Amino acid sequence: MSEFFRKNRKLYRNRQKGVIGGVCAGLADYFEVDVKLVRICAIVCLIFTLQVAFIAYWVGYFVLDVDPNSLKNKSGKLDARLHSTHERNAVYNGIHDRFSKVEERLRRLEAYVTSPSFKLSDEINKL
Repeated sequence: MSEFFRKNRKLYRNRQKGVIGGVCAGLADYFEVDVKLVRICAIVCLIFTLQVAFIAYWVGYFVLDVDPNSLKNKSGKLDARLHSTHERNAVYNGIHDRFSKVEERLRRLEAYVTSPSFKLSDEINKL
């Protein structure tokens, strides 16, 4: 059981195995159980706690990212199901965030390299 918590995993929605939005399939992948078991639990929760289970599913649908592996078809190219605006915006925002972080790191690096303290430390290292 301790190995279960040590694995570096992230919770995603799995659209390839999913019926509606892939939330149950993503939970099944994360906890390494059968998808049918998670769907049965979801239906039982839906029967007994109608509003809570319904809201929880839709929160999971909008909060969880789509599994990057499920966006590709068997040939390795991006699946045509990426045409929805929500998914295109999610991909765009992810790429934009990554480039923003890289740009910020480059700005800090440039500021350090052009600073007098860098020149001073470089001169000290040459001695």
